[in-house]
Amino acid sequence: MSSVDVEQVDRKKLIMRMLMSLNSTFPVVVPAYVYFQALISGLNGQEGIWTVMYVLPFISLLSTVGTYVIIRRAVDSAFTVYPGEPANARLSRMLRVPRQIEVGIPAVTMLCIFVLTLVPAIKFGKSLWTIPWCVTVMTLLTTMLGFHNRTVVDRIMRPFSVAEFHKNPEVIPQGSGIFWVRQRWYLPYAFAVFVLCTIATVTTILVRQGYDNYLALRQQVASSELSAAQFLPLLDATGVKIVRDVSLPIGVLVSYLLVVAAVSAWQLSRYQTEGALSVQRTVEALASSDPKLPEWVSTDEIGDLASATAKAFGRLKAFSTSLGESAHALRRSAEQLGLSTGKQTEALTHQATALQETQVTAQEIKQTSSLTAQKAENILQQTEKADEIGRAGAAAIQQSLSGLQEIGEQVKEMARQIRNLDQRTRQIASITTTVKDLADQSNMLALNAAIEAVRSGEHGKGFGVVAREIRTLADQSIRATNSVRSILQDISTAIRTTVSMTEKGSEKVESSLVQVREFGNNISELSGIVRENAASVRQITAAVTQQNTGITQIFQAVNDLSRLMDQTMVQLRTSDEALELVRNVTDKVAAMSGEKAAPAIAASVLSKPS
Repeated sequence: MSSVDVEQVDRKKLIMRMLMSLNSTFPVVVPAYVYFQALISGLNGQEGIWTVMYVLPFISLLSTVGTYVIIRRAVDSAFTVYPGEPANARLSRMLRVPRQIEVGIPAVTMLCIFVLTLVPAIKFGKSLWTIPWCVTVMTLLTTMLGFHNRTVVDRIMRPFSVAEFHKNPEVIPQGSGIFWVRQRWYLPYAFAVFVLCTIATVTTILVRQGYDNYLALRQQVASSELSAAQFLPLLDATGVKIVRDVSLPIGVLVSYLLVVAAVSAWQLSRYQTEGALSVQRTVEALASSDPKLPEWVSTDEIGDLASATAKAFGRLKAFSTSLGESAHALRRSAEQLGLSTGKQTEALTHQATALQETQVTAQEIKQTSSLTAQKAENILQQTEKADEIGRAGAAAIQQSLSGLQEIGEQVKEMARQIRNLDQRTRQIASITTTVKDLADQSNMLALNAAIEAVRSGEHGKGFGVVAREIRTLADQSIRATNSVRSILQDISTAIRTTVSMTEKGSEKVESSLVQVREFGNNISELSGIVRENAASVRQITAAVTQQNTGITQIFQAVNDLSRLMDQTMVQLRTSDEALELVRNVTDKVAAMSGEKAAPAIAASVLSKPS
């Protein structure tokens, strides 16, 4: 119904459709109008026929033209777009059209009834005082028929007003006054019109028939001058005649009014039922996840309910759209979460394997660290011993250096003494040479003395003996001197050799002393290095001890990580269950938001990672 294009509406066809629908009640309305007009005006049969033949066609044409003008003005006003007007202004004008026509038609009817009553009254000399009465009664009848007219026009206008309403459903149309129907006053108004019509028609019949019979009775009494005894039966007969004359018209008119009232009430109830059913269908459609706007808009309380429902629908639609987008986002997040969970599970599996290997490695490192700590402690002890040995060696080297210095000094002193001995030996050799010379000379002298002793004979024997002894001593001295010289030469050679060796020994002692000094320096440096190494080994031992403690903590942390990894794997299994729950919730949310879920895709995406 809401697919009607308001902008492309053919107004002429719409006006003619309304006019034909309203004129379809003429066959029912016109006899009642003619009857009441003749009854109130006091027309007889011939006068009534003349009125129907000559006046009623003009009145029908006037009524049709007036109705057409009213419909056209209302329709043109409703469908015209005015620049700068509020969003719901045209819809408000559309909603006023049925009531405008309902109120406008009685105004045209008043003019038509006035002419319809005035012309026969003037022509046939009837009382002009009947014209207001006739106009009033006919207007009440037309007003009662207006309920039907309003529902007819509303049904014709409804597709357009609903289409306009659907353009901006969140804007509730606003209005007030007699053209803005509200059930709280319209239903009492309809009931009051029905009561007034009933009273007016019954009163009209009673007064009209009573007045006619009164005039006839008065004329009869005045012409015959009846006595009281004769007047009473005539009065009774007149009363019976009045009752008989009014019974049928009252019965027919009351039945007619009841039928019209029943039809009007049925149409009003149908009108309200359609509005309520439209709202009900909207609510049911919303409950069945197929939301749609209500195909209803009106000025009364049901229209307010429809507008409120549409406004709620707009918000729910926005919420549904947001919910759908959230469902898509949730689905995408779930997909990413599923992929992330799969990757995380795979990564955690690798991490668990690596953690197990790390745990084994940590255990090995822990053992190695303990062994290293022990080795470092042993090395520290050995280093401390080496430090002590180095200190002892440095002290020994210092002592050796002192001893070598003393030996060097002694060797130098020995070399000096040997040089002195060599000089003395040379002096002795010089003396020996002198002694040998003296021995040679003594030998020569002894030889000369022997020669002289031989020459002297007996006197020279003693001298010869002395000469021989001297010669013997000289020979011995020469031999001794030669032996001494040989010995001195050997001693000198030995001394020179000793001196040479002493010098070489001194040089070696000096060289050894230099080497010992260098060795002492090296020993000192080595001792310093050993001390530094001892300090480093202490630091290393402390670091290894701390490392051992740290590795123990790492091993404990690895064990904690292993437990946490087990808990994480359990939580991942819980995450898989949560993902399955998210998938189900996503499908339900997508279904609630009016979209078809994709279970197969969601299941394939959110499936548990192997």
